[in-house]
Amino acid sequence: MSPTTKFLFAGSTIICFMMPIGIAMNDQSLRPPLKLEGVRKNVGTESARSGLPKASIMNPSVLKLRGGSDNNIYHSHNFELRRGVQLKTVASRGEEGVDVYFTLEGETKGLTLHWGVSSSTADEWIIPQKVGCAAIMPPDSVMYKERAIRTPLRSTNGRWEAHIQIPEAESKKLIGLRFTMFEPSSDRWYPGGAGGNFFVPIREDFSKPASKRPPALQRSPSFTGGVDIEEMQQKMSDPPPQPKPGSGGVVLTSDITHLMWNAAQRGKAWVDGKKESVAMRLQRSPSFESAVQILSKMQEEQDQHKKEAEDFFKNQGGRLYVIPFYYQSKGSKKGQVRVKVIKETTVTITVEPERGDAGPGPLLLHWGVGPKSPREWKRPESQVLSSVVGGAESALVGDAAQTPLRADGGVQTIEFSFEAGKSPQGITFVFKDTSNSAWYKPDSGNFCVPVSEAGRAAMDSAGGKDHGEPSSGMVRTLSGTIIPPLEGADVAKQVFEAEKQGHVTLMHRYQAALRVLEQTPPGEAGINAITMVFIWLRFSQIRQLSWQRNYNTKPRELSAASENLNKAIAWRWKNAGSEEKELFRLMLGCIGRGGSGGDGQAIRDEILHIMHRHHLPETKGNFIEEWHQKLHNNSTPDDIAICMAFLAFLASNGNMAEFDRVLAENGLNRERLKTYERPITTAPCFYGDKKDGLINDFNNYLRILKNVHAGADLEKCVEVCRGFLDGHVNLLLESILRERSAHGDRVLAVIDSITEVRQLIGLKMSKEGDIVKLRDMLYLDIGLEAQMRLMAERSLGQLDRLNMESLTRSLALWISLTIENLIYSSSPGVGVLQGHPDSVSDEFKACLRDWAGLVEEAHKGYGPGFAVKAMAVVERMRRALASVVDKISTGMQKKAEYLGYGLCAVTPEKIPEKWSITLFSEELIRGGGCSFVLSTLLRKLDRALRAQGGGTRWQVISAGKPSGVVGELVEVRDLLSVQDVSYDKPTVLLASSVSGEEEVPPGVVGVITPDAPDVLAHISVRARNLKVFFATCFDSDEFESLSKFAGRRVTCSRSGDSVSVREAQTGEGEEAKEAQSAASQAPVKIELPPPAKFSNWCLPEKSIDPDRRPKIFGAKSTNIVKVRKQLPEWVQTPRSAVVPFGVFEKVLEAAENKAVATEYTALAKEAAALAKGTGEPHEVLRRLRETVLKLQAPKAMVDELRTALLDSGIIKQGELQGKEWDEAWHALKGVWASKWNDRAFYSCKKAAIGQQHVQMAVLVQRLVEAEYAFVVHTVNPSNGDKQEMYAEVVVGLGEVLVGNFPGRALGFAMRKDGKSPARVVSLPSKSVGLFGGGLIFRSDSNGEDLPGFAGAGLYDSVPMVHNKKRTLMYNREPLVVDPKFADKIMKGICKLAVDVEAAMGGEPQDIEGCYKGGGVLRGANSASGLICRELGGRLTTTILREGAELINQYPGRSPPAGPLAEFLSASAAAALIHRKPASPGVAGGLSPRQVGTGAELVGAEAASPGLDAVERRWLGVGGAVWGWLVAPIL
Repeated sequence: MSPTTKFLFAGSTIICFMMPIGIAMNDQSLRPPLKLEGVRKNVGTESARSGLPKASIMNPSVLKLRGGSDNNIYHSHNFELRRGVQLKTVASRGEEGVDVYFTLEGETKGLTLHWGVSSSTADEWIIPQKVGCAAIMPPDSVMYKERAIRTPLRSTNGRWEAHIQIPEAESKKLIGLRFTMFEPSSDRWYPGGAGGNFFVPIREDFSKPASKRPPALQRSPSFTGGVDIEEMQQKMSDPPPQPKPGSGGVVLTSDITHLMWNAAQRGKAWVDGKKESVAMRLQRSPSFESAVQILSKMQEEQDQHKKEAEDFFKNQGGRLYVIPFYYQSKGSKKGQVRVKVIKETTVTITVEPERGDAGPGPLLLHWGVGPKSPREWKRPESQVLSSVVGGAESALVGDAAQTPLRADGGVQTIEFSFEAGKSPQGITFVFKDTSNSAWYKPDSGNFCVPVSEAGRAAMDSAGGKDHGEPSSGMVRTLSGTIIPPLEGADVAKQVFEAEKQGHVTLMHRYQAALRVLEQTPPGEAGINAITMVFIWLRFSQIRQLSWQRNYNTKPRELSAASENLNKAIAWRWKNAGSEEKELFRLMLGCIGRGGSGGDGQAIRDEILHIMHRHHLPETKGNFIEEWHQKLHNNSTPDDIAICMAFLAFLASNGNMAEFDRVLAENGLNRERLKTYERPITTAPCFYGDKKDGLINDFNNYLRILKNVHAGADLEKCVEVCRGFLDGHVNLLLESILRERSAHGDRVLAVIDSITEVRQLIGLKMSKEGDIVKLRDMLYLDIGLEAQMRLMAERSLGQLDRLNMESLTRSLALWISLTIENLIYSSSPGVGVLQGHPDSVSDEFKACLRDWAGLVEEAHKGYGPGFAVKAMAVVERMRRALASVVDKISTGMQKKAEYLGYGLCAVTPEKIPEKWSITLFSEELIRGGGCSFVLSTLLRKLDRALRAQGGGTRWQVISAGKPSGVVGELVEVRDLLSVQDVSYDKPTVLLASSVSGEEEVPPGVVGVITPDAPDVLAHISVRARNLKVFFATCFDSDEFESLSKFAGRRVTCSRSGDSVSVREAQTGEGEEAKEAQSAASQAPVKIELPPPAKFSNWCLPEKSIDPDRRPKIFGAKSTNIVKVRKQLPEWVQTPRSAVVPFGVFEKVLEAAENKAVATEYTALAKEAAALAKGTGEPHEVLRRLRETVLKLQAPKAMVDELRTALLDSGIIKQGELQGKEWDEAWHALKGVWASKWNDRAFYSCKKAAIGQQHVQMAVLVQRLVEAEYAFVVHTVNPSNGDKQEMYAEVVVGLGEVLVGNFPGRALGFAMRKDGKSPARVVSLPSKSVGLFGGGLIFRSDSNGEDLPGFAGAGLYDSVPMVHNKKRTLMYNREPLVVDPKFADKIMKGICKLAVDVEAAMGGEPQDIEGCYKGGGVLRGANSASGLICRELGGRLTTTILREGAELINQYPGRSPPAGPLAEFLSASAAAALIHRKPASPGVAGGLSPRQVGTGAELVGAEAASPGLDAVERRWLGVGGAVWGWLVAPIL
């Protein structure tokens, strides 16, 4: 058995050894497993797990008021809105339905219930009218923006109450009410549970307590009812020896075997999730470092844009403004508006879509002018209206004019030309999309651009002459570029107002931040405001905002302001979702603990007591006196660093170098001390006779300073929390403090204990109701995370000294601990997957669950397969980590620039500095949390695993030509950005990103990328068909090193399992260059078959005649019948029906589609013109697709389609009615519309095919609800070995493969003779799987599989229903953990490859298939039974048949010479194998043996000895012939 397969048997071939790796064994006992005393066991409710508040029982008086009894009430809750104010909810069932009561208790003004209903899930919020429940609205309720109902609470008997009555019929449609509370008088929202809303169930079955969790899961952080550690430990296998407790409290063992076991068990407690998660949005960055580089490149692009604006002013004397905005085009897209103003007379407004998108629909400029002020909106006079260039007619609408923009592809433009001296000061405008009536503008206002320099000066003076116009929402960078208002700009305005005051201190800033938070709504509605507040406080924390300006703050006042703010943050954290939790946690780390006790005043008093106690001089020119004056005037967090520096100065007997060193370590120096409003200009004086007493007193004073200013100081946090934490946790914390400076083999022990404490306090935080205790635990958690990172960064360099095996095992533990800490930062105490689409923590939880088993295996001793398994999880971790970078950069950097430059405009100090603004995200990424630690660890482990066979540095997806390719190396950011580029000489692209859906641009002979598209991704198939070299480089260092060849001719070729890229020698590749030049001068022209006329609306399978002429359907429908006759009986194909050629045209002619037909014809002509020219096609193509979707179905078609599907056994009687038919019709039109997708346009243009003449048939099949899907290549595409097949397998439906979802499939190669075991290339690391069934409508055009044109895969297949997406955890996946099952799957797939290839005459095949339960494999093909594409120069089965017919039509004519002769000969021979005895005269160059073997395989008339041997072999290996069913998959 080869090492690459042995991983499948890791469970039975474990090599057990318990030696520590890279760490010396000591004689200390192992730490005992945890045992928590006094913790409730097996307590939990459904509400607790779903984020609902715990139920509380109504008191008897309330029950009496409600007119019900205890038995009628099945739900009651207490919600604390704020301190002293509670909202009680009661749901009870009566004879007429369900009554829900809301009662407020405590001092409060009248509140309004802002509510909706849930009909399917607790997260749903819809208005009752949408589910036919309008009757439940109370009489005094109003609808709010068709999104919610608002019901005011009325005062009754001293209570504020509301009552919603839900009749019995309506109650059956609903599962609950979702609501929040709103105070109209103060515009204040009161947050609810996770996600920001409250939920009240109205069904008994939604309120029942949950059953007890299995013991093995009771340590899960998600188990909110408590943990039974002792019981869980009894279930764990192979624990290390139990230590004896020592006398010094908890012993932190450094034995790595115990630490690995402990981390593995803790990781294994994470439970499987059932909800949708994050993976589709993950960025394909090859590593964390690469993602940071992408962020840096984005900043470089922004700087380049600023330079462009400056150059435009220098060269043309004009102003350039670039303003981003969002528009609708298959979701929200980000475009930009570029406005050029030249000499106050010419204004050009250009709307550019997001790269690769067709852009919005036709736009109208809805505009006004400012005659006296640039921000005015006045209706344009006739003279101004006539200034529009190009003759576009403007319409006056109210106080505005509306003028259409001129479209050129996806770009839309309008130009104004004003007379000199008569231009307005500014133009204010928005856009209206005529295709969907949507309005587009910046988030917080209108587009506003100054035209005259007077207008520009007016905008400057309004908000800061140098940098921006924050009062108007517009901000200007230091170079003059305008940044338009962003999401959260309203909060930014409040920040600008607060910071521009003449007196500002930390106290004022904290008070202002508190006011903003109190006005910010919970949930998604407030996320942008919360982000702005964090950025504001972060600028303050890093001293990029003044801590004191013209105001003396008493320390106790600052202390109180700090406490009020951090308690409010802790309150919001408790009721927030995971994304908000992370922001609030970051926010809390920016401010001190504060306190309303005596510590604030003690800062002033104690320094005087120290001076008096030691008789220190209280005169000017003395360090202590100057510091005392500064403390009295305004104490800040700087005082902690000054105190620490003075203590170091005293301890070193007056060494000023120590004083300066400690200041520098905390970001200060003596020059900074001189800048305070009460400056410290004198150096400290050493008092030798008072040294010990001063050190004692100033250590005590340092604790006072930390109490107020240092929220996350670990020592202080432990002291504060000690009184309410469990005894065992306190013992662990004391041990952590004692060994904070540990080195070498003690570091992992401390980090392991830090991780354990964070897990346990996370559980406690999730249940804690006391906000002060919660705040203190949050500070403790932040302090522990900082300590973990500090110790990790200090120790990682030591790992490089270990040998490879020890390094791998040690890194496995390091990574496990680091991921745990990352998860606890965003989801403390929560272990289950939350199902939030954008939740990075969900992805890390899945990774941790998979990694836990690997840590345990490494702890016991790993075999050869460990590296392969570990690499799959490492790749997934790297993607998740890259998404962290993306979230920070996209969510914060733009806001940081907006807020930073705006602050720079309004603050007298002109801060923040530019570096702190432009590098905000990068510094946050590198300096926050454990992300950078994990990045370093993964980089080290990646190299170690590859060195041990865990993965190659290269994967060749398409080998191109046998001798390699030669071309000029060109670097591109992504392949999508060069889709419309034609290269006039052979080119090799070095593409940083490849999505998998792109087309290979003309002239490209090679593509190298760090991404790993699946072998069936569109770009992979196209590269093989076009003989383009296509390879993935997994080594980020090597990929980056290839940029040195940019601009030079290189040779790319396969070199064993690697790739050779070298500079081409003189004359090398000239033949290919000449051939390409000749090809470009005489482009190939492919003729489409004559258009077929309408025959039938739909054909059942029994009516599909593959020999019918002229053809009325494509190769897929033809093959579905032919292939079934040729394949062995145990291989089956799916039942199908076909909507033939001509139906689309017939529908277009229907009377009800007359207007649509007119629009379609005009657009098709535009597209045809663009195909012959050089214009941008995206807009026209988008409108064509939308036009097709407007078609209505003739009744005759509806009836005939249903009948054909019934006759074919695809649907049952009564199906495809009502809503089902609407979904089916939309899917069918989606296939027709895909004729006009971008990749088809570029492919047809390159082949000179008239796209408007392409006819589209539609093949209808039923999806198999697969557990696994696969694609098989009967010839290995990586090395061209015809004796070896290659396959990829994924969990769920095959769309994850063909759609190139992030991650890799199970990839394996296997010899066709079955004499060698499978060679596993990669294990699965896809983040999600798709699951579901239903009908699927597949493209079957006359533009696919044409001779000389690789058209397969150009058009779309559309499922009738959307599939469910689920985050995958492979630790329980049989394909990964069950060696016998995996071996069975791989052997069965190989058998399918051998038999199908034989049945198809020995021609190479691409086969798609799926597996579904019961041990039965079902081979499948996504289009027509078996798609056969070109591989290694071999041709598709469709072309084989067409070729034979060409020869037969011209009897007696000799086959042409050259490659075409080989093609026609092979085609004729293959076709004759199927139809009649082989004729050597027609067979051409094929030997009788080839023809004979083909005939025997396909016809199966006489079994040859070779075939018998193959069958006997497979029966021997597989044990039995499996049942196979070829069916469509997604």
